[in-house]
Amino acid sequence: MPAPLPRVDGREKVTGTARYAAEWFPDGLAHGSLIQSPVARGRLVELDVSAAAKAPGVIAVLTRENRGPLRAPPEDLLSQGRPGESRVPLEDDAIHWAGQHLGVVIAETPEAARAALRLVRIRVEADGPALTRLEEDASRTTVLTPEMWAGREKLQARHGDGALGRVESLVLSAANYVTPIEHHHPIEPAATMAEWLAPDRLLLHDATRGIKMLQKVASHCFELPLPNVRVVCPFIGGAFGSKGFSWSHILLAAAAARLAGRPVRLVLTRAQMSDSNGLRARTVQALTLGAAQDGRLASLRHNTLTHASASTGYAEPCGVVASKIYACPDIEISHRLARLNLPTPVPMRAPGEATGVFALECAMDELAEQLRMDPLALREKNHADGDPTEGGRAWSAKHLRECYRRGAEIIGWSKRPREAAATRLPDGRLVGWGMATAIYPAGQSPAAATARLFPDGRAVVRSATHEAGTGTLTAMTQLAAEALGIPPERIRFELGDSDFPEAPVNGGSRLTASVGPAVLAACADLRGQVIRLAVGSRASPLHGWEESNLEIADGWIVARAKRGGPTKLRLEELLHRTDTTALEATGSAQRGEAARKWSFFSFGAHFCEVHVDPGLGTVSVARWVSVLDIGRLLNEPLARSQVMGAVLFGLGMALMEESVPDRRTGRFVNASLADYHVPTHADTPARWDIKFLGKPDPNMGPPFARGLGEIGIVGVPAAIANAVWHATGRRVRELPITPDKLLI
Repeated sequence: MPAPLPRVDGREKVTGTARYAAEWFPDGLAHGSLIQSPVARGRLVELDVSAAAKAPGVIAVLTRENRGPLRAPPEDLLSQGRPGESRVPLEDDAIHWAGQHLGVVIAETPEAARAALRLVRIRVEADGPALTRLEEDASRTTVLTPEMWAGREKLQARHGDGALGRVESLVLSAANYVTPIEHHHPIEPAATMAEWLAPDRLLLHDATRGIKMLQKVASHCFELPLPNVRVVCPFIGGAFGSKGFSWSHILLAAAAARLAGRPVRLVLTRAQMSDSNGLRARTVQALTLGAAQDGRLASLRHNTLTHASASTGYAEPCGVVASKIYACPDIEISHRLARLNLPTPVPMRAPGEATGVFALECAMDELAEQLRMDPLALREKNHADGDPTEGGRAWSAKHLRECYRRGAEIIGWSKRPREAAATRLPDGRLVGWGMATAIYPAGQSPAAATARLFPDGRAVVRSATHEAGTGTLTAMTQLAAEALGIPPERIRFELGDSDFPEAPVNGGSRLTASVGPAVLAACADLRGQVIRLAVGSRASPLHGWEESNLEIADGWIVARAKRGGPTKLRLEELLHRTDTTALEATGSAQRGEAARKWSFFSFGAHFCEVHVDPGLGTVSVARWVSVLDIGRLLNEPLARSQVMGAVLFGLGMALMEESVPDRRTGRFVNASLADYHVPTHADTPARWDIKFLGKPDPNMGPPFARGLGEIGIVGVPAAIANAVWHATGRRVRELPITPDKLLI
């Protein structure tokens, strides 16, 4: 296997030449600012924009009266618990959350648009108090029992044989675990630049990780032929789920451009990232584990209460994957969904896994404490040799026991004291060790790619996929080079354009496993064309050779066997000799029969050491160990970088991230990066040990790799919470673990 390829987009990123959605400047560009509801529940009585329309630099003000035709997003993209907003922007006078969009001021400059916003007069008739507190308000609002998550997973399920009543001397661990509302807050805010190239042709530069999805939505909503909508997004400055769905501001930017007759750019402010771009919903999870005295699980009950907005049926699926980790003969999961006056929840990296595994893995530690067992030994005893929610269906490939063993060896788990609060540093800080299991689905979606070889020996490979900072450009260039036999510096991988071949939304840790096989298929076809040309053309020095005797390496067509005459030929020389202007191939890939035979998941184990100041209640993570089983490892530096970022994401979830809605207004009181705390360099563990087993998954198909992006988060909050208990003896079941919860 060749050496890992350095980031091919590194120079563009560090020099600032990489162009993001808000960095396109067509002639006549105008700027939009959103008019938003100041209250969370009520009816819009009057929207007076007359003064704003006369303000300096204002071109027009978009409202419901002049919005123009706009259909609801297509039902198939939003039904059966799929995430996204089904409500048509500005469709009526009903107000469902604070910050709901009421219109757009369009002006010559961003400053003029923002200044005119202050002249807009909004009169609202309140409709009772806003419902913003999950536990308190669930009894006062509609509570649903959703059946499906994203049309794929059952949210109400029972597996097993009711073994609970047949176990003698049952040990029970039952508790509620709470995760708060969290916001995505990528460095790049959501942004859209909309331009009508003709009355029936729309161009969108949007910060999206779903360009093909957005193309379908815009085509449907504006009643345009699909090819007449083009979505461009070569780079995304972070997403975390917020940029994978259809949002009101995107459609409003296009409607504003149609009204103004000019391109319009609309960029969300940091505060608007809290009310206009999704969130992770608060969850209250009642989790009960029953086990025999030897530690074998007999029963698992995982019941979740979470919330939705008025325009979505999406539910955080906490129990779906958590129920797959351990062998258990009796499993029950349920989810309830309360409609609150809060913005629309969506996935936020490891949706359901990050939240649900926090509850399960903390409960496993509590059960181990009751049984007087080592937490790692309890997990090993309940290792699931087959998928417990699929009747024991075999895993495609699972090496979790090795992850446990290697992680424990690296951190020195055998030296961990069994009792809590048993170890102190010389400065008085308490020391604790914790661990948790990681699991994440290994999905694949249909994808396609094209590969084109030019007369100078260079190749261009294309797919409508995305670069969200995770290294897609690099990984796909590496795979293309591997398949074509061309040096990677002579390959350009192009993405981020809906005119390119089909690719899925960049989510669910499935991009490499979906687009990668399509790239390999296109390049394999192109490689075959080159070899057939080399042996079939009389202008080629390799004419008459057997195809099986030729290979392409480092840009040369090379004969393996020996005979008289030339045995190697440069690609560009072949194309020149044969007067070939270019060769092109298309490849596609989708999951086949293996999906029905095997259960596809990635696995891992996280271990950590934390230090807790008993006087201040502050927690620092001093050391982190992750050992992951993700199939073939394509590029270790990229993979390590992803896992470090994911762990820090989980560290933020564990120790600091929480969005707090104002009970009176429904607005978030900490809607800024000054008040919404995320990890910084000072919070980073001083010591990292990130290991990958690197064992290819033979059932995934080439490149035999499974998803990586999100498994690095799953289990991280639980490992930290378990380590905090081990350091202090205090069990914190509600995230984040802030100092006040340790000083009580």
